[in-house]
Amino acid sequence: MLDLSIVIVNYNVKEFLSQCLDSIYRSKTNYSYEVIVVDNQSSDSGEAEIRGQFSEVHWINNYENLGFGRANNIGLKAAKGTYTLILNPDTVMRSDTLQKSIDYLKNHPEVGGLGIQGIDGSGKFLPESKRALPTPLVAFWKISGLSNLFPTSKTFAKYHLGYLSKDENHEVDILVGCFMMVPTKLLRELGGFDPRYFMYGEDIDLSYELQKTGKKNIYFAESKIIHYKGESTKRGSLNYVRMFYQAMILFAQKQFSGGAAWTYKILIYLGIYLRAALAIVARIARSAFAPVVDAVVLYYLLNTVKIYWELNHRFINGGSYPDLYTYNIQVAYVLLWVIGLWVSGNYFSGAQPKNIMRSMLITTLMIGFGYGLLPEELRFSRALLVLGALVGTASLIAYRALIAAVSGQRLFSNEQRRPRIMFYGSNNNLSVLNDILNASDVQPSFLWHQEPLENRLFEQLKALVKLHRINELVVDCSSSSYDELIAITEALGTQTAVKSLLPKNEFIIGSDSSLSKGMTYKKALRITDANYLRQRRVYEIGLTLLLLLTLPISFLLAHIMGRGQGWQLWVSQAGQLFAGKRTLIGYSAGLGEKFSLPQMPQPIFDICRELPQELDFSQNAIALTEDYAKEAAVRSDLLRLWQLTKCSAP
Repeated sequence: MLDLSIVIVNYNVKEFLSQCLDSIYRSKTNYSYEVIVVDNQSSDSGEAEIRGQFSEVHWINNYENLGFGRANNIGLKAAKGTYTLILNPDTVMRSDTLQKSIDYLKNHPEVGGLGIQGIDGSGKFLPESKRALPTPLVAFWKISGLSNLFPTSKTFAKYHLGYLSKDENHEVDILVGCFMMVPTKLLRELGGFDPRYFMYGEDIDLSYELQKTGKKNIYFAESKIIHYKGESTKRGSLNYVRMFYQAMILFAQKQFSGGAAWTYKILIYLGIYLRAALAIVARIARSAFAPVVDAVVLYYLLNTVKIYWELNHRFINGGSYPDLYTYNIQVAYVLLWVIGLWVSGNYFSGAQPKNIMRSMLITTLMIGFGYGLLPEELRFSRALLVLGALVGTASLIAYRALIAAVSGQRLFSNEQRRPRIMFYGSNNNLSVLNDILNASDVQPSFLWHQEPLENRLFEQLKALVKLHRINELVVDCSSSSYDELIAITEALGTQTAVKSLLPKNEFIIGSDSSLSKGMTYKKALRITDANYLRQRRVYEIGLTLLLLLTLPISFLLAHIMGRGQGWQLWVSQAGQLFAGKRTLIGYSAGLGEKFSLPQMPQPIFDICRELPQELDFSQNAIALTEDYAKEAAVRSDLLRLWQLTKCSAP
């Protein structure tokens, strides 16, 4: 029988999972172990690459997202070890973590569950590593904020046991679900995690169930892990608020009774409404607010331009434009400009001045084209449109710049990320670093290379970080141990963003704090870019509607230009395209899965149909599909569409 089974649930975090597995297999332990990965129907699990690198991994695919607890229970059924470690994929362990943890459990049979000291991606201690049972009173101190005001109080700081040293072992009530080591037999006797929890709360429930058996839960401080917090549900989102507090209500209903349960539920509902209100306000400020302000500004300026033009050019001797123009045409202009800004992504990831200018220009040209098709009585003045667009564009950029200057908040995204990077690693992998940065469109304003230090003293690194104002320290994990990565993160994580390079996997991974989702630099795939997907959907629907609305003409033109069969194929699949089940241009689901590329709807026109018969299909197909995934753009899609519509029907 094996000593340990490590169960990891994966959901769309293949980069983190790769690093986690690398840290496991580089552990220094005398114990035998197995690794079981349960994938919760990730859109891109990375199974092929990961199993190619770690052939020992036992991989289980779920055909739906079962949630954290149920997926772990599936892994538990396959476990063959005396002990089972429930481990998050967004973690990195020290080389002694497995050895010391199993040693402790073997020497302390009274222990039911073992947690561990965790730090976040900036090197800060994670307080949830040790927690008390969230009774109604403990929950009240947490929700009221008193636990934050008195972080070491035995009364108010009980939720995170802030009065207990993080550097000593302690008996605690609750262990964190990112690292829980439990005797497999005991875990099976309890039935694993309660399947009613989807995400959040299941670790609290299981910890309490372990205590109810008479066993102890131990916070273990003799080793440590990094927990990057790479989960897909973002803190602060409405979905997070809903899922977390629903889990807490379930815990109260299951574990408490009478007045305690009612008190707990009241506190939880108060927390739900407070957090939900904050989340709604934040969401409005980030998304809905900006388009409304833009619309008001654009309409005011367009109307001001109209009044100026009336008084000084068009109606010098009296008169004005009709209400039809003021309240219908101007409103239509404003709506189209705002829609154009939305399609261009200016309300999602932060606008750039040039993107605002480009969006306003393109939308104005489209309005101008449509203007020429309108009846004479609706064509008032092209000058008003052009002047309104010019003044509006300048004002949108100016008021954002003014708010940014006054508030100190960045309203413009950087055109290019220009970090000041120190690379701590082998000279052989410096080229790998540069390749990844180039592929990710990251151009450092400064790059310093530091070979690994023999004495492993980090005072020199601290001095270099301060001297060169380094804001990203990239550690080469092939030439440094994970012990060293964790030590560097603790020593320097609050001064600079510590990230790690895995040369074989060709990505850089890290996280700036426990409150932010872990981030990666990797070879960029434009096929997953939200702006591109939004623009692709708009042009696909627009072109297909145009094709259908002009059926006799489009049919005739298609046959004249030798694209009759392509026209028939397009029209026959229009319904599925409108429903989102098909896309105009792309690669097949089979090729996407074969080459480990993001899945997309089945294309009407497959890019691999361009391949000449005399060429090796597989070799060229992977090059073609990978290039398409990396370089996907509306312009190239339109060129491919022109080429592929000439193909014969399948």
